[in-house]
Amino acid sequence: MNRLKELREFHMLTQEQCASIAYISTKSYIRYETGERVMPLDVAVSFAQYYKESLDYIAGISDISQNITKKPEINPKLMFALRNFSDKQQQDLADFLNSMYKK
Repeated sequence: MNRLKELREFHMLTQEQCASIAYISTKSYIRYETGERVMPLDVAVSFAQYYKESLDYIAGISDISQNITKKPEINPKLMFALRNFSDKQQQDLADFLNSMYKK
């Protein structure tokens, strides 16, 4: 799997949101994600900084992620529902989950 797609899905972002991270068009982002075009260094740096990953990981040179230890197994229907939550609902859920983690 392409690293950009893996990171985007892990962080529950849309292709449009990822394009805005690097100040590029959605069409350009999709081409980088699908491997149709080679990503320029400045764009790769933008994603490395945003995701807090190494350029080696973004480029596929290293398989060692600094942040993704194991991709969570989440029901796709739940993922779809979460994307439709309002910002407040997402924050409330995050607060609840964080409170459970601290116990």
